Amino acid sequence: MNAYLPTYWFTWAFLIIAAALAQAASHLPVSYVKDAFFAGLFAAILSAALSKVYARTGPRFAPLIGATAGALWVVAMFFRLRWFGYPDDFEMAQWTLGTDISVHAAGFAGAALMTALVPRQGMGKALGAGFLLAAAMTVIPYGTIRWIDYRVAGPVEVVLFVSAEVPAGEFPARRPGAVSVVLRPEEVRFLKERLLVVDGPGGDEVLDDQGHRFWPLWRRRLTYPGNPGGPVRTLMVILPPGLIDSDHWTIPVHQEPDGLALALLGAQKKVTPLGKPLSQSVRLELKLLVQKKGEATRYSAIEVQTFRLSPVGDLYAPITTQGLSAEFPATLPESVPGAKTEVKPRKPRPNFGPAPAQK
Repeated sequence: MNAYLPTYWFTWAFLIIAAALAQAASHLPVSYVKDAFFAGLFAAILSAALSKVYARTGPRFAPLIGATAGALWVVAMFFRLRWFGYPDDFEMAQWTLGTDISVHAAGFAGAALMTALVPRQGMGKALGAGFLLAAAMTVIPYGTIRWIDYRVAGPVEVVLFVSAEVPAGEFPARRPGAVSVVLRPEEVRFLKERLLVVDGPGGDEVLDDQGHRFWPLWRRRLTYPGNPGGPVRTLMVILPPGLIDSDHWTIPVHQEPDGLALALLGAQKKVTPLGKPLSQSVRLELKLLVQKKGEATRYSAIEVQTFRLSPVGDLYAPITTQGLSAEFPATLPESVPGAKTEVKPRKPRPNFGPAPAQK
């Protein structure tokens, strides 16, 4: 029993410390440390069960066996959550999969090296060597993962442009409580290089080659859990007018971690990207829901999802925004500043005085 306990306590303690540092560096919820505390209880059992294997193999190959066992343990727990776990837990496991593999492989490898060195160097030197190996194996992969997350999985900001049927010289009124979208100067310059942008009564208007006018309806920033920072990719999307059926578009996001991109949507999933080179690691999906009542057709809502891809598939949880309004109101209330309304002539008031003298 004494041969197994050092391996067990080393593995469990390292997993807890590494989880606490990852939680502080990545702004993960506090529950991440709590889950690592209880999950480490069982992970350390597997590490301790391999103590005799580590001792017989020796310090040269024992860390390799330990790192392999730690990585396989994380993969097994990942699929356990996928098949039997709660959706929230599986979503967090999707995001932290790379970090979890790095931490467990390092913890198991450090414990393996310590166990293999105890008969040769004593507990003090073996403990120090195991800790240094585990720390190095954690810092290097975790730093690489953070750099990739910073460059690839930063926030994605979506600006949706829609058209509205309003007379010339007028602009559509927003629903009460809606936040007005103001384009930034760099966004206006980017649009002017690719489309016709005019200064209308309601702000900047974008015109297409058919004369349709578009206004920015809303702006949403989609942020991955555990990675709130990093450069912001801004994607401006122009929704085509006159759609009569629900549609779905897969929009590639530009490759640069910061900057602007523009996508023109069309019927039947058509997408025309304008601007930056496209990324192979991030994509955005937009779904338009059309509601029909008799002969009337209106856009009911839009659902936006951004996906981060990996070499082995969509292992990372998508960020979803649902229930966004997809159109301006058709009427112009009088309370909107600058909106033009039709002024009807007043009827003459009745006259109850004496009748005017006839000539």
